[in-house]
Amino acid sequence: MSGTEKAMQGVADTLREFWAHRPVRPRAGRKAGGVATGIALRYQIDPVIVRIAFVALALAGGVGVPVYLAGWLLLPEEGDAVSPLEALISKGSSSMSHGQTVLLAIVMFPALAFTFGGNSGFEVFVTLAATVACIYLLQKNRGHLQPAASTEPLPVPPAPGAPAWDPLGAAPFAWDLPEPAPAPTPQPPMRRPRNPRVGLMTLGVATLVVAASAIAGVWVPWFTVAHTVGLVLAVLAAGLLIGSFTGGGRGLIWLLIPVSVAGFGLTALDFDGDPTRLSSFNETPKTVENVRERYETSVGSVVLDLRQLPDSGDVKTAIEVELGEVRVHVPKNADVTYRCEASSIGELDCLGKRAEGSSVDVSGEDLGENGEGGLKIELDVQASVGEVKVLRD
Repeated sequence: MSGTEKAMQGVADTLREFWAHRPVRPRAGRKAGGVATGIALRYQIDPVIVRIAFVALALAGGVGVPVYLAGWLLLPEEGDAVSPLEALISKGSSSMSHGQTVLLAIVMFPALAFTFGGNSGFEVFVTLAATVACIYLLQKNRGHLQPAASTEPLPVPPAPGAPAWDPLGAAPFAWDLPEPAPAPTPQPPMRRPRNPRVGLMTLGVATLVVAASAIAGVWVPWFTVAHTVGLVLAVLAAGLLIGSFTGGGRGLIWLLIPVSVAGFGLTALDFDGDPTRLSSFNETPKTVENVRERYETSVGSVVLDLRQLPDSGDVKTAIEVELGEVRVHVPKNADVTYRCEASSIGELDCLGKRAEGSSVDVSGEDLGENGEGGLKIELDVQASVGEVKVLRD
């Protein structure tokens, strides 16, 4: 057997061991289905870290949702012999009813459709591969640990009239004896000190990644803002994973959350402009020649008032805004051919035609109050995120 075959066999054995000793979803201390809490108790790590990991996976193309649902279906609940899905196929009993199991399985289909139905299939598969790798590392390094207890045992009530040294009333014949001397108070076990260097080193590496991406972006177009945020997320996630084993890096959670939200916004919205280019236009041309062929800005607004133009001639202009507002005023008697679009999300109100939502557009021709004839205007207005209005007022 070659070295590669041995390595693959070792990975398969570790994953089989994970399944044989898989986490159990506790009844206490859980927020939803108990998947994150069960994983944390099984491998003796902070439940907050596991929950943050699921949130990060949910923001990474929605991968966290089907992964969590799969854990809910495949991990048994505390006190059950098998998981809900195994109980559904008559492999044992589970406290979850068959109806609830079927409902969760039905919810899985739209979750998978949302995750794999986008244009980021490669990223989704990479994220799933990273998730399997994390499970492998947890089982490989912490699979030998005994699961932590989810709740403390309830105290047994003392017997009526029993002294403090015999609360269960096991030796009532000796209750007349004097109270024994109190035992020395045991010292609490020393807690493993948290390692602050993990967090500091992770922040240092993240800073270097940002600086290197900014320099490389001058020559390599791939290093966009969205890709740089993705690299920073990967560094922070790696720091949290290392910190879960070494007892440090927990403060990185409060940085991971806003960076994840920013990364989700950058990938969900079709924003291709330069965010540093902030500009606004507010023009009222009085001649056809003064109308520009194109008005373009990344972040800002465009207000174009064409009501001062003469009653004859041809005007053709395009307006493109990545994030902001566009408002065009046209004369009452002009013949206007228009196309308005919000490529990501926005609201359109163009000469009486309205639309709002994601990836919406309207188009048409409006001849004004006097019908065909006179000034002809052709408008092509596009916004990625924002509001577009073409008004005849």
